[in-house]
Amino acid sequence: MAERTKLPHVLTVAGSDSGGGAGIQADIKACGAMGVYCSSVITAVTAQNTVGVQGVHPVPEAFIEEQLKSVLSDMEVDVVKTGMLPSPGVIKVLCESLKRFPVKALVVDPVMVSTIGDTLSALSTISGYRDELFGMADIVAPNLKEASALLGGRQLQTVSDMSFAAKSIHKFGPKYVLVKGGDLSGTSDAVDVFFDGETCYELHGSRVQTQNTHGTGCTLASCIAAELSKGSPMLQAVKAAKAFVENALHYSKSIELGSGSQGPFDHLFRLKSPPYNVAQSLKFHPDDLFLYAVTDSGMNSKWGRSMTDAVEAAIKGGATIVQLREKQMETREFIETATACMEICRQHKTRS
Repeated sequence: MAERTKLPHVLTVAGSDSGGGAGIQADIKACGAMGVYCSSVITAVTAQNTVGVQGVHPVPEAFIEEQLKSVLSDMEVDVVKTGMLPSPGVIKVLCESLKRFPVKALVVDPVMVSTIGDTLSALSTISGYRDELFGMADIVAPNLKEASALLGGRQLQTVSDMSFAAKSIHKFGPKYVLVKGGDLSGTSDAVDVFFDGETCYELHGSRVQTQNTHGTGCTLASCIAAELSKGSPMLQAVKAAKAFVENALHYSKSIELGSGSQGPFDHLFRLKSPPYNVAQSLKFHPDDLFLYAVTDSGMNSKWGRSMTDAVEAAIKGGATIVQLREKQMETREFIETATACMEICRQHKTRS
């Protein structure tokens, strides 16, 4: 019998997005793209599309508890990632379940509003996050609006404000905090602030101009969870997740789906294209190629040609770099020959 392989396993506890751009749909796609198994506990069913959220139907707390027990008691979950937790009661159910069935790490994305701005969770959940869930979390990853709400409405308008927010949220108990600055105005790039309890790190990335950004927060948190399930250190997991989202946004610029202002992006771009690289977008030019030629004294003797003749012939044949290899000449003779060959190379603008 073949040896069984343990799959890295992330459990997402979040709402369902009928439009498929965010929520558990984004989480499952993101984890799959990162090579990780993803199970799900649905906390709410939403009616939403690229225009907005038309309705939210919370799942009864007792049934959320039943879902959690089914997965956690059987399937060896490595990391739990949370998204939309619609009420303080749901947070309490989750905390009790995690005490009963501990996991390696807890990633909290404190979802309160959608990307478009629609409210998804009651404001009363804020106290549940701060007083109960954050103390169990390995990392909390709010965006600017969520971080502001967690801090009583404090305005966050600069990177310095983000650092203050990260340090303040850290006091609620999580080991790490990532404040996402994708919506920060006045910056040419996308800046996130990561705080490990001692040092704030500014993580810079390119600001991708696209409307297809629905589900970026869910995806980032899920990718962090996926990397943690593989055993990556926290900062490495955050950087890998940020790179994945940036690449996905680059490859999703041309997607047209829906008539609203926030379209979904392509989580599975890796199946079709290599990771985004600026160098790959540059046009090929023949001058980018080099031909490296190495002299051979044995062949020169066989054909009765001098070293300088061989070098000149190589250059005329297309060589752009010439290496002199000669072990039989005396030192003085070699220096004289090399000097002559270098002059030939200079005349033809070839390296030697």
